[in-house]
Amino acid sequence: MTNNQYFTPLSFMLTISCLPTAFAIHAETNIKDGDKVQLMLANEYEDDINLLHYCMSEKLDGIRAFWDGEQFYTRNGHPINAPKWFTKDFPSIKLDGELWAGRGEFSKVQRTVLDDVPNDEDWKHIRYMAFDVIHEKARFTFRSEWLNHAVYKAKSPYLGRVEYETIPSRDALFERLEQIERQNGEGLMLRKFSSLYQNGRSEDLLKLKSYQDDEAVVIGYKLGKGRNALKTGSLYVEWKEGKRFYIGSGLTDELRENPPALGSKVTFRFNGYTQSGLPRFARFVHIRQDGA
Repeated sequence: MTNNQYFTPLSFMLTISCLPTAFAIHAETNIKDGDKVQLMLANEYEDDINLLHYCMSEKLDGIRAFWDGEQFYTRNGHPINAPKWFTKDFPSIKLDGELWAGRGEFSKVQRTVLDDVPNDEDWKHIRYMAFDVIHEKARFTFRSEWLNHAVYKAKSPYLGRVEYETIPSRDALFERLEQIERQNGEGLMLRKFSSLYQNGRSEDLLKLKSYQDDEAVVIGYKLGKGRNALKTGSLYVEWKEGKRFYIGSGLTDELRENPPALGSKVTFRFNGYTQSGLPRFARFVHIRQDGA
């Protein structure tokens, strides 16, 4: 975690007594549509936005999780079976956040959080880092103070909140990005002060990384050469719009011996696009389980 202070614009300073009772108990919005959870999703950062209207926070590499006041769900609507002791002090409001085990520990989180039967010892290394209260009629400045209050009141060692900073300049934004990535962090999220909580993608929520990432489905393999002879050299994957390409960089010796099964979904990183519209410098990151 960083040592940055929470942002608190003076015009939105709130005391506990300022929080409306209805808000403090019920964060009502149409977040679930049948079995599907509808969350606010980020667009990519563009240089033409007015940074004075946004705050920034670290982008955490964990499992996105919706807390409905009683139960966790993945963004795909799958229930997450957290131990009762993990959530016993959590607030009864709807929260948006990330189940997280620290920088570079995504595999540990995925293995722990998506188990049908929770492993108590593994869950002790997880925290739920909330970054928003889900309410469609309250602006983000209010929701942020509301979240501060809810986390403080809960006093749970397994509940934290993502810290926000103001953005004094574009240079400061990219200096912060470089600092986080040097420390093995994933990137930054930008939130607009005045934004309401909206389902789907929004320009009020932006992500900024020095690379891009996406997912593709494994449809084949290419045999390796040299030290990787008789092993998997590359994964042949199908991306959006049926585009196909190979991913060889980033595969460990273990994965070359036992590659992801055909039909598996994998996450990869890349830096821009080729003239034919394929990801440039694609490299394997991890296998993505459907529940996430």
